[in-house]
Formats: sequence, structure tokens, C-alpha cells
Amino acid sequence: MSEFECLKEVDICPWSCEFDVVDEDWLFKLLHFKPRRKRLLKTPVLIVYAYINRPYILDLHERVSVVRKMLEAGLDVWMVDWGYPKRADKYYRIEDYVDYIDRCVNIIKKKKKVDKVTLHGYCLGATLSTIYSTLHPENVKNLVVQAPPINFHTDNTLAVWARNIDPDKVARAMGNASGDFLNFAFLLVDPIRLTVEKYQALLNRLDDRKFVHDFLYMDHWIFDSPAIPGCVYEEYITRWYHRNEVIEGKFDVNGQKVDLRKITMPTLLLVADRDHITPPECAIPFYEKIPSKDKLMLRVNKGHIGLTVSSSAHRELWDKAIKWIVERSK
Repeated sequence: MSEFECLKEVDICPWSCEFDVVDEDWLFKLLHFKPRRKRLLKTPVLIVYAYINRPYILDLHERVSVVRKMLEAGLDVWMVDWGYPKRADKYYRIEDYVDYIDRCVNIIKKKKKVDKVTLHGYCLGATLSTIYSTLHPENVKNLVVQAPPINFHTDNTLAVWARNIDPDKVARAMGNASGDFLNFAFLLVDPIRLTVEKYQALLNRLDDRKFVHDFLYMDHWIFDSPAIPGCVYEEYITRWYHRNEVIEGKFDVNGQKVDLRKITMPTLLLVADRDHITPPECAIPFYEKIPSKDKLMLRVNKGHIGLTVSSSAHRELWDKAIKWIVERSK
């Protein structure tokens, strides 16, 4: 068998854990993962991923599935899927995403007969989860924020670019910010490493089946990129990157202010020290500002995605993180 034939052997199948679609509202879906234990912990976990890329990064394949680890720990795991916006969806707004989180929380509360859930947000999903937790703190028992962009005035390349573009022009020209447009921006942050070096590494290690398997799963996920509705793109670039409204307490949803002083529930912050999208400076001011008396920050020397899919992050961080959630879910 030639080295290149091993590429054909990888059957990419996103999602390693089974789930049911419990609710569907046009674009958005609520997923419920099938438990791996007979007895579940009392407090359900609702995972909210970003509206950029796809949420199966948290269940990419069996070896690096955060969802699987949660299920094996006895957690009852739910997830929001934001779908694939089309041109007709350009008028969605951030408030629509926050409203759907509320809808999901209320569905879970009713089905599981509980008063509160653990809300676990990743990247821009962490921003949405933080916003929701300030608006509806009575519904959130624990808040977990992973690689959270809360303070947007940082000096990383992506943030500097975002502060110097006109999102209104992008929205008017494209309708939605397409997945290809977003991917091109991410690749330009570090073009040599993310293009030339990345694929050279693949060629150098074609005889390493595990490496090829992981590479192809990740590459599939990277280019499985939904568009962002035009109005959402314009709103979050302007109000979050340009004005930094969330950390400064100026952001509102339907006229209701987002006040970080309402984050009094137990809060777990997961930070990647080499994150070029949401560096630690995005998260640490949030950690210092919230008044929660039960808060913990866990850090790992990985990047934005390595925080979730690297084997070292699973060894060094995720066992501790899930133990923290389990202890507060009984």
C-alpha cells in the first residue's frame, strides 16, 4: 500500500456520540446526547458553541471528545446547533441567538424537572452564554466559559483587523459573511504555518495513521464553515470589537443591559495560553471583574482549538474541568 492510500482509509464522520434533535426552530436546533450511564447527575449541561464553524469540534472523534468525557462522568449533555444561515437569514440579530438559548434552557428545565442548568459556552458561544447568564441568572446554576472573548480590545492580529474594518460594507456587499470569507481571514492571521507548514507536515507523516486521521478530521471541520447572518456580523464587530461593550457594561439585549456584576453563580474559566483568536487577555479582565465567590481559572499551553482537541489538553485540563462541573451538578 502506498503512503497516499492511507488517506482513503479515513472515513470522516463528524460526531462520535449519538444524539436526538429535541427542538428545531428554522435554523437552530437543540441536541440531546444519549447518556452513557443509567444514573445521571441532577443538573443538565447545555453547550453553546460559537456561530462560526460547527459545534462537533467538541465531539470530533472518540479520542478527543469532550462530550464523551462528560457523558462518561454521568453528566446529562445538551447542545445548541446554530445551523447554516442562508441569504434569507441575513436579518437575524444577536438577540435571536440569546432568545433561542432561553428557549433551550426552558425546554430542558421542563423535560428534566430542574430549576437551573450548567451553561457551557465556547468562543463566541461563551460570549452569548455570559450575556444570557446576566439576563437570566435565575436559570444558570454554573457557568463554564471556554476561550471566551469578553474583553475585545486586545492586541492579537484578529482583534486589530476587526477594529479596522467596516462591517456594514461587508454586510451590504455580501449579504452574509460567508464561511469562505471568514476562513480566509483566519488563515491570514498566520498564513505560512496554517497553509504551507501544515500541509508539509501532512506529507512528512503520511505513514503515521493516527496523525493522518486527526489531521483529516480537523481539516474537514475547519472548512465546514457556515456563514454569519449579515446583521449579526455587523452587530458583533461594531458593538463588541469596535466598542468593547460587553466588558464595559454597555451592551444590551432588547433594551436590557448586560451587567457582569450578576455573574454570582459558580464560574469556570478555561483559557488557552497560545490562543491567537481569543488570547488570555480576552478572558482575564472578565475573571477579575465578576463577583462570583466560587470561580476557578484553568489554563493550558495550547491554542484556540488545541484547548479542545489536543491529547495533552485532555490529560492536563479536561479531567479537572469535568470534575469541577460534576461536583456542582449533584
